Amino acid sequence: VGAVTKQTLFPPLMPAGRPFRVSNASRSSRKGIVASSLQELLSKTLDAFVITAGIITLVLEEDGTVVDTEEFFKSLDDNTHFMVLEKGQKWTP
Repeated sequence: VGAVTKQTLFPPLMPAGRPFRVSNASRSSRKGIVASSLQELLSKTLDAFVITAGIITLVLEEDGTVVDTEEFFKSLDDNTHFMVLEKGQKWTP
C-alpha cells in the first residue's frame, strides 16, 4: 500500500464572477455588474450608482423579492435583473 501525496500546482481560484443587471428604483439607470457573491454585488452596486449612504436593499426587479442571503443569491440565474433601493424607497411594478 502506497501513500498518496497531493500537490497543488495552482492556488484555489476565486469563484467565477457571474453577470447581473441592476437598475435604480426609478428604472432610469441600468448597470451590468459581474460578481461572485452577494457582498461583492452589493459593494459594486454602491460604486456603480455612486451611493454614499451605504444602506441599500437589493430586490428582484420583476417582483420586489428581497435578496438578503448568500444562499438565495447563489440560487439565482446569471443575468438576473435586480433593483437597488436606497433608504425610504420602495419597489413598484
